Amino acid sequence: MESALRPSRTRYGVIVFAVMLGIIHYIDRVCISKARPFIQSDLGFDDTQMGYVFSAFTLAYALFEIPGGWLGDKWGPRRVLLRIVMFWSLFTAATGYAWNLASMIVCRFLFGAGEAGGFPNIAKMFSVWLPQREHGVAQGITWMAARWGGAFTPLLVVWILGFMSWRNTFVLFAGLGVVWAVSFYVWFRDNPKDHKGVNAAECELLEEAQKNLSGGHASIPWKKLFTTRSVLLLWVYYFCISYVWYF
Repeated sequence: MESALRPSRTRYGVIVFAVMLGIIHYIDRVCISKARPFIQSDLGFDDTQMGYVFSAFTLAYALFEIPGGWLGDKWGPRRVLLRIVMFWSLFTAATGYAWNLASMIVCRFLFGAGEAGGFPNIAKMFSVWLPQREHGVAQGITWMAARWGGAFTPLLVVWILGFMSWRNTFVLFAGLGVVWAVSFYVWFRDNPKDHKGVNAAECELLEEAQKNLSGGHASIPWKKLFTTRSVLLLWVYYFCISYVWYF
């Protein structure tokens, strides 16, 4: 009887998916730094042109984080993460098919726009699937895993480039995102009560978190938001720190 009343632990599955996505995030964004000499040799880019390529990602990433989070609030992480992870995986693969500077910049900008919604939607997922007391630990584990992904990516890319072209390397990494997106969509539910692995006791544990279910913000003053000094400074800050951090 006591075991029947014990909350199931299905909620920890969201942490597993978040950790995997955090690692994929950093693999996909950092790999270009180690592929850089091969890209320059193949496409004839100089250092300034590669700077434009790197900047395209960081600019899009800074600009689209807020809209990406808003989509998660409006439609729920299940639908949004499926779409944005598939979207950025498409442009990760497309990076391997770039033929000139313009096509490379477009691919990296759209890739960054997709990746921008990842972590805001992970936060949304945690807010619904985890009790408040577990949010900090879940975020810490996810961020640690993401940084770990960024740390081992250079070694991984160098190893892969030993037997595969830089173009095929991007296609390979894109496949990781596709596998994650499909697996996540099959397993995850925006409302824990809709998941067959969550028992009544765990639902009760998450009762307070149910207030954070998708419904979105009634009205967003986008014009005011995009012209607010603090938001503009935040975008500039994130653009600058991301460039130095990733590349």
